[in-house]
Parts: sequence; C-alpha cells; structure tokens
Amino acid sequence: MPAQSENKELSGQANTWVFGYGSLIWKPNFKYETVLPGRIDGVSRKFWQGSRDHRGTSEKPGRVATLIEDPKGSVCGLGFELNPEEAQATFTYLDDRETGYKLKEVVFYPSDPSQLPQKVLVYVATENNPDYLGPAPLRQMAECIASCEGHAGPNSEYLFNLAHMMRLLFPASPDEELFLLEVEVKRIKKGYVKANEKR
Repeated sequence: MPAQSENKELSGQANTWVFGYGSLIWKPNFKYETVLPGRIDGVSRKFWQGSRDHRGTSEKPGRVATLIEDPKGSVCGLGFELNPEEAQATFTYLDDRETGYKLKEVVFYPSDPSQLPQKVLVYVATENNPDYLGPAPLRQMAECIASCEGHAGPNSEYLFNLAHMMRLLFPASPDEELFLLEVEVKRIKKGYVKANEKR
C-alpha cells in the first residue's frame, strides 16, 4: 500500500536521480552519491520487454522488466542520486544498456518517511519499440525466461536476482506476478534437470 508521503512537498533537489526497478537494483555499474529504497506509483512492473542481447538472442529473445501505466499500481525499487561529475557518462552508459527504453520523469517516494519525495528519471520500454513483446500467459513467459540466455547470463538469473532483492529490501512488496514467475521458472528448470538426468 502507498505510504502517506504523497502530501509532502518535493525535495528542493539539485542533483539528478535515477530509479532502478530491474537489474539496476543489484548491478548499477555507475557512480552515485546516494541510494535509497522506495517506490513510484501509477505503474506496474511487467516482463513484457524483449532482450536480444543481455538476456537472450535475436533468434530467441529473453523477457526483462518494463513498466506499464496502472492507476492502482506501485513499483518498489532504488533511487540513485547521481554523481554530478559522472552524470553525463552515466546516461551514455545507461542509454546503451537500456536499449529500447526511453526516459520518463516520475516522483519517487523513499521508504524512510524522514526523506522527502524526489523527482527521478526512469527508463521505460513502451510498445512502440521493436523489442516489445507485450503480455503473454504466465506459463509462456516462464518457459521463455527459463530457456533464454544472452551475453549477460541466463534470463532466469535476472528474474531470480530481482525476486531475491525484492524480498530482501521490500518484504511487503506487492509484486505478485514477479514471485509467481519465479516459482514457475524454478519448476520448469527443475523439470529440465530431471529430464536430462534420465538420458
């Protein structure tokens, strides 16, 4: 449930902030001044974006997270205050890493009620990009995630890392689909192991 921080005034911030809701949570790979756990509202996290490089291939794209508009939704993640001297280099790096994503400004509500909300930039992949896969049945998405791999590693590793960090940082995370996918992918991968053991 959203915290009661919506009525606070926005912080009079000077530096640029970036919100991470996927791999940036466990592997930002850029310099930052501050990192805060928190959430953004009006969106839901979905595994609807295709990955033809990091977590899949052109022939077999993986599925990674993006955000979709959802008036009742809320997504937990990390807000990073960028190092001013490294901000330009950081966005050059992130623009390459977040292929198919576009920047959007939103309000970030830190979990710590003593911290004021911040304006943050977040990378969102919309249906207008060529790698957008869109919705699919849970089983179909899980089959894809269980079997795909790219130069950054298995697609399942991405999912498992995200689920682990959500449990660690946000024990009350409302992201039900993330955890349902995790259970299904583990079940599928366990079946693959058993099938291979019989050969």
